[in-house]
Amino acid sequence: MMKVFKILETYKTQYENPIILHTGETVKLGEEEKEEKWKGWIWAENEVNKGWVPLQILEISLDKKEAKVLEYYTAKELNVDKDDEIVKIKSLNGWTWVRKIVNNEEGWIPDEIIG
Repeated sequence: MMKVFKILETYKTQYENPIILHTGETVKLGEEEKEEKWKGWIWAENEVNKGWVPLQILEISLDKKEAKVLEYYTAKELNVDKDDEIVKIKSLNGWTWVRKIVNNEEGWIPDEIIG
């Protein structure tokens, strides 16, 4: 039986065009996130887009300027409203990939809004 969680406050997507990475792809790296609650994210760019990527899915080069992607990743965030019901799928660095109960839509939301 999956556990259902309620959203504590509305959250709207910050990036309308999220970066999508494929296994084996190489990305250029920017700055790592400095804010404590978002540690573990790094700014990355590919040929098409740029965005925040979890360090866990990257094999970083010795010069720390680029990295190889170890697994498929999308930075798609999910718009949610207060009291929406969701199921957690995967948590990383202060964010959780969730599925809305009402329409099965999936995406990332910050952990702090999950009740």
